[in-house]
Order: sequence, then structure tokens, then C-alpha cells
Amino acid sequence: MMGRFIKWNMTKKGKWLLLAMSMLLLAVLGCSNENKLEKVIRKELASGVRNDTLFLGLEFGINQQEFYDHCWALNKQGLVREGAENMSVRYMFKDSLENPISFDFYTDRLADESIHRYYASFYYYAWVLNRHLQSDRLFPMLVPILMDWYGGNEPFYQIIDGKRHMYKIDGNRMIDLVIHNESTVVAIFSDLSYYYPEKQ
Repeated sequence: MMGRFIKWNMTKKGKWLLLAMSMLLLAVLGCSNENKLEKVIRKELASGVRNDTLFLGLEFGINQQEFYDHCWALNKQGLVREGAENMSVRYMFKDSLENPISFDFYTDRLADESIHRYYASFYYYAWVLNRHLQSDRLFPMLVPILMDWYGGNEPFYQIIDGKRHMYKIDGNRMIDLVIHNESTVVAIFSDLSYYYPEKQ
């Protein structure tokens, strides 16, 4: 009788112990599986560091007219020209590259005052004639270019909706790089302090 009680009691304790350990494991896994992107955004915004500079003298916080005026000045210097369908600004990477890269960029056209997001697309300029120059070859080429531009934190990768994104976050500036189609890699430059004010 006592043996059965001890066996039943140990079994009962064992079940509670197993349940407690399972709950602890789920809690730990829940923390470790928390979206890394969200963790980094929270950490970088909490640092209070601001990085508003982007490329070619452009930055977060300027208004649309300042953007147009600046791009017009760059155009007069021969540094940029009209992009596809006159809907973007185009800059060409030519120096020290075997295959020139086209960099087309534009702003968040919904911005009514200041600009907090820029969109860009990269593709090999000769892609139409050389179909082997595809985006899966271009993507890894762009990572060191962006590191050369900005330095700072190392990028990290995350799969979202089946696509591999490269994120580079330094303070309030986030760069999201992802393959769009067989020819094009797209990038979004975002001011996190504008889009995530609650995380500051």
C-alpha cells in the first residue's frame, strides 16, 4: 500500500515537475525566439544615437522641395540623372566594378512635411544583355558597399515571408536589403525614430 502511495506520489510530483520544466522551457524559447529585428530596433533606439545621413548628401528630415533641389544640383554636376520612367533618381556605380551597378532612389511620396523613408533599387546596368548578371549575384556585392558607406554595426539576416532580408541598423537608421526579382535588389532606408516612437 505504502509502495503504491509512494509510486503514485512520485508520479504526481514527476508530472508537476515535468509541467513546470515545460513551462520554463517554453518561456526560454519564447524569449530566444523573439523577433531579432525587434530586439535590435529597441536596443538601437534606446541608445539615443542618431544617424540621419544617407547617400549623396541626402538625409532624413529634409522636405520634398529640399530633396528635389538637392537632386537637381547633383544632376547639374553630372552625378545623377533621371531614373526609370522619370519616377526616380539614378546614380551609377562605375569605379572599380567589373559590371556597373545602377542605383535608383526616390522618397516616400506620402510624406507631407519631412522625409523619413527612402526607397532604392539596385541592378546591373547590363542585365538586359547579360542575363547571368542576376540579383542573387548582386545581393552579396552590395553588403560590403553599404558597410563601406556607413561602417558601424554589422548587418544581420532574417527570413520574412520566405525572403532573406539583410538588416543594418545604426541608431535610428535602418537599411532593409532584399532581392525583389531576378534582376533587382531593393533597399529601404528608414528613420526608426519616426516609425517606432514608442521604442525610444
